[in-house]
Amino acid sequence: MAIVQNPITGRTKQKFGTAVFSKQFSKNTMRTKPIQVKNPRTPDQVNQRNKFSMMVAEGRRLLSMLKVSFQNMTTDMSAFNVFIKNNIKTAITGTPGNYVIDYSLLKVAKGPLTKTVTFHAGNDLALKVKRTWTPPVDPLDEANNDFLYVASYNEDKDEWLFSPTTVTRATGTDDQAVPAAWGGDTVHVYSFFVNPAGNQCCDSVYSGTVVVTV
Repeated sequence: MAIVQNPITGRTKQKFGTAVFSKQFSKNTMRTKPIQVKNPRTPDQVNQRNKFSMMVAEGRRLLSMLKVSFQNMTTDMSAFNVFIKNNIKTAITGTPGNYVIDYSLLKVAKGPLTKTVTFHAGNDLALKVKRTWTPPVDPLDEANNDFLYVASYNEDKDEWLFSPTTVTRATGTDDQAVPAAWGGDTVHVYSFFVNPAGNQCCDSVYSGTVVVTV
C-alpha cells in the first residue's frame, strides 16, 4: 500500500502500481519496478563488485566515525556512501582475485576545514601512538580551537581504534592510548580536525606506520 501526503512537498513512501516512492535526504523520489532483473557477470563487473564489497565491509567498521568525518559531503548521499565513493577507485590495489586495501591511500575524513598538512607519528611512550603537528601561526586563528580526531588501524590484528579527543589544534601534540594487546604491532596512523560545533571537519592526513612500544 502506498502512503502519499502531497507528493510534491510532503511524505511519500511504499509502492503504487509499478512506482516505488521513497524519501532520501529530505527529497521525495520515485522509481519504477524493473520488469526483468539481469545479473551480468562480465569480468569488469565482477571485479567492480568485489571492490565494492571490500570497501563496504571496511566502511561498516568505521560507521560511527564516518558520520562525523564525511558529514559535510552528504548533499545527495549518505556519509557511508561518500566514503566508498572516495576510496573505491584509489585505495584498492592489486589484481583481479587478489585485491587488497592500501591503507596508506585510505581517506577516513573529508571536509571544508583547513587541513594540517603534516602530522608526524611516533612511538615514544609505551602503548601510545604519538602525533605531532605545527599549530596555526596566528594565535587568534579560529582554527586553533578545532578538536583532534584520531584513528589507528592495526594491520597485524585487523582492528581499528578511533575516537574524538579534547586536544585542540593549537596544542600541537597528542598521545593516543592503545590496548596492551597491540604492543609490538604495526599501526597505521590517521588524523583530522573537527570544529567546536562538531559540524565541520577537514580532510584526513595519513602519517605512515609505527610499531607500538611495549
